[in-house]
Amino acid sequence: MQVKGKICRVIVLSTLLHGADTWTVYRRQVKKLHAFIMRHLRSIMRITWMEKVTNKEILERTGLPSMEDLLIRKNLRWTGHLMRMSPDRLPKQVLYSQLSSGHRKRGRRLRFRDTIKRNLR
Repeated sequence: MQVKGKICRVIVLSTLLHGADTWTVYRRQVKKLHAFIMRHLRSIMRITWMEKVTNKEILERTGLPSMEDLLIRKNLRWTGHLMRMSPDRLPKQVLYSQLSSGHRKRGRRLRFRDTIKRNLR
C-alpha cells in the first residue's frame, strides 16, 4: 500500500497541487481537494464504499498526510522563500502590498498574508 501512496503522491498530487504554494485557499476548496484525493485513493486501492473504511485509515495505509497539511506545508515553504528575497523583488512587494498601482476589489476576500498568519498559529 505504501507504493500506491507514493505513486499517488508523484503523479496525482504533484499535478493537482502544482503552484499551490501561492494559493489563497478557502475551507470549501480544501474539502473539494480532499474529496478528490480520497476518491482516487479508494479507486487505486480498490476499496469500495461498502467496505466502510474511513478516510483516516486510508491515509494511514498509504502514508500520505491530509490535504490541509500538504497545503499548509507548501504555503509555509513558499513563505520561507519570500522572507529570504530581496525587497525589490515583485513577489515580496506583493506580499507587503508595496505596489503603487492597481486596486483590490471590494468585499471580504482572503489575502495570502492572512493565510500565512493562520498557518503560523
